Amino acid sequence: MEMIPSRYPQDRSLDEDLGSWWVMHIKPNCEKLVAAYLLNRDISYYLPLYNRRVRKGCFNNTRIMEVPLFRGYLCFALDREKHSLLYDTHKFVRILPVEDQEKFVSELQSVVKAVESGSDFIVRPGLVPGRKVLILSGPLGGTEGVVVRSRGDLQLALSVKMFNQSVLVRLDRQTDVEVLS
Repeated sequence: MEMIPSRYPQDRSLDEDLGSWWVMHIKPNCEKLVAAYLLNRDISYYLPLYNRRVRKGCFNNTRIMEVPLFRGYLCFALDREKHSLLYDTHKFVRILPVEDQEKFVSELQSVVKAVESGSDFIVRPGLVPGRKVLILSGPLGGTEGVVVRSRGDLQLALSVKMFNQSVLVRLDRQTDVEVLS
């Protein structure tokens, strides 16, 4: 399969499509197929991808595969009247409306920063409760999330409510953090 960009159009920021975002619940392992479908129809989308090491075969050969961060979901921006353009793909289960567009885009922008920072992260089901903090320094500067401790490490939990999932990113001990009220 050809390389699919995480964002299309690639030079467009997520907030430029504010007000038009929808979430598509995708059939298993069809995220990239649907992204290619949207790309070919010139429909704006965001599918966060990351490189994951996978062991294959009896000799445990490792390969690096580009996989979706939020399995089963793809974000797209399209007017409701044009949703009929999507129905011939048959690779999605349903289309979910995004009620709070600004909060959704803000959560996605935090995820974009985490993925682009190159930091180690894990995706965890559910939203992480706690007090919100603002990261003041480092590659995640300007990002809001919840700080959690795990085995002595500090991690920043970036929750995306629409997916009911959180991305946990390891924080450096020297990172400046401000607690938000």
